[in-house]
Amino acid sequence: MNLKFLIILVVVLTSCGGSLTDEQRKKMREGIEQQAVVKVTDAELTEAAFAKGRAVLEGLTSSDKADSLATAAGVKIHWLQAGASNSLEVEQQLMDAYINSVITGTAMRDNIQKIGTDSMLYTSVVVLTRPDSSVEIKGTWNIWMSKKQLILSMGKK
Repeated sequence: MNLKFLIILVVVLTSCGGSLTDEQRKKMREGIEQQAVVKVTDAELTEAAFAKGRAVLEGLTSSDKADSLATAAGVKIHWLQAGASNSLEVEQQLMDAYINSVITGTAMRDNIQKIGTDSMLYTSVVVLTRPDSSVEIKGTWNIWMSKKQLILSMGKK
């Protein structure tokens, strides 16, 4: 009985072949690479967030393009007009910081914040300088991005 079972098992295993197409192998390799443990320093992650935020910001010419650009870049984009009430607490805190930096003369242009354990927020202020050299903050572009997507886009091994 054991010999019959062994022969049947050998026949079944050899008939299955187990061959994968090139595309299936490629998808399997990509899946394995995405699951690999990658060590990234805070500085590298911050640098990547600045680079991605600035690249997305470059593509923004109006809030009309924000949705399609956000989808293409894998981010969330939110325009916050100065004095608006449609902001999250962290966005309002950053707006207040931008206003204070203009008042104190230490104006900053963009910023990165870690939000929780899985997100980064890139913020860039839009400032209007008038002919009399006075400055008005029009608002901020807030670009929310996933840390996981940032790390994957870094291509670090």
